[in-house]
Amino acid sequence: MENQCSRHDCGPSEESCGCPCHPGAASCPGCEPMHGYSHKQNRMGGGGESMNPAQMLIPLWYKAFFSAQSELMVEKIKKRIETTYGPTMDKLADAFMESMGKQWQAMVQKTSANQEFQEKLTKILGEAQQNRSK
Repeated sequence: MENQCSRHDCGPSEESCGCPCHPGAASCPGCEPMHGYSHKQNRMGGGGESMNPAQMLIPLWYKAFFSAQSELMVEKIKKRIETTYGPTMDKLADAFMESMGKQWQAMVQKTSANQEFQEKLTKILGEAQQNRSK
């Protein structure tokens, strides 16, 4: 199966790389310049080559950049949702919490009833065991 990603062309043999642009490729020549090494070499003990620490940091900076960009996008969207739908979302949240409160109470009552039933069963079985022992 051929993988295509937006950063580079991945050939048909790249089926299992650790690269976030195409999870699964074993060794992607397109990833090597971006990540600084072959994933295949990394999994096989480095292929006899030592890594440059600066090269090891580059993928972390890429990841941090895209993570921060994604977080900023979420913040921007959240502000717009609050402005547009805030009062409606507040009402929905209130309705949800009211419903969950009732469901929680029902679960507590059911647990209490089950516990009471188990205690009665234990008592009856204990008495039956004592009567047989006599």
